[in-house]
Amino acid sequence: MSMTTLVVWALLGQEFVTPLGKVGNATADTPELKAAVAALAEKPNDTERMLAAARAYDRVLKFSESIPLYTQVIAALPGDVRAYRYRGHRLISTRKFREAIRDLKRAEQIAPGSFDVLYHLALAEYLNGEYKSAARTYARCLDWKAGTSAGSMPSDWRSCEGLNDDSRVAMLNWRYAALRRAGQTADAARLLAGVSERMEVKENVAYHQALLYYRGERGDEIFEGARLTGSSLMAAGYPVANFALMEGNKDKACQLFRKITSTDNWAAFGYIAAEAELVKGTCPR
Repeated sequence: MSMTTLVVWALLGQEFVTPLGKVGNATADTPELKAAVAALAEKPNDTERMLAAARAYDRVLKFSESIPLYTQVIAALPGDVRAYRYRGHRLISTRKFREAIRDLKRAEQIAPGSFDVLYHLALAEYLNGEYKSAARTYARCLDWKAGTSAGSMPSDWRSCEGLNDDSRVAMLNWRYAALRRAGQTADAARLLAGVSERMEVKENVAYHQALLYYRGERGDEIFEGARLTGSSLMAAGYPVANFALMEGNKDKACQLFRKITSTDNWAAFGYIAAEAELVKGTCPR
């Protein structure tokens, strides 16, 4: 791609072309991003300012700007977990699953008890078709033993010890999918035993609803009609589509995979997972 093309893309806010050929746009620059970039310009070798600018770029979906900054931080601070974890996440966003796995495995070596490290590592493995490995990675966090050293990570990061229900339902949802795709149907069924209506879920409501759907306690109302839009489409749409696929209803699954990838939510995990199904030929063209 020529420099002229890159400049035009930047002006148009076009950030990424998905494996299905759809253009993914960045969002508008925020005051936070402008301030972070200005601060970095004053001290361009300051790793904390690099991280702050990279995180601000992430929030507007400018991963072509954030990933190189994380790479610089890794070169300067190879024992710091943060840039490995953040770059791994954004390598998932840009569909570089194997590279993401390498970063996140390194992050796990540094901070084995980090919820976010293990969550994203398992997701990268899942998206790369490594279902058994993904299920084991989720389990390492879900089954974390109290008192085990979580390694070296920032104090405000979530630990696998004492997960709240919001964190737990996110991990349970993806581990259920990994187990089913690995053919471990009985293990997947046992995983649902601890799921209930009484769980205190405020943020990951769609994942909680998906788990209840797997249990047969919810029906198509969790994804039909107006509910199947925006973030609900990503967080609930993929689990429902994937469940249909696992239950042998490929027509329904493929219809939903295509509906998910017709949206503009190109950086959402549900979108990426649905896209991965279409890329690998799960559905007829």
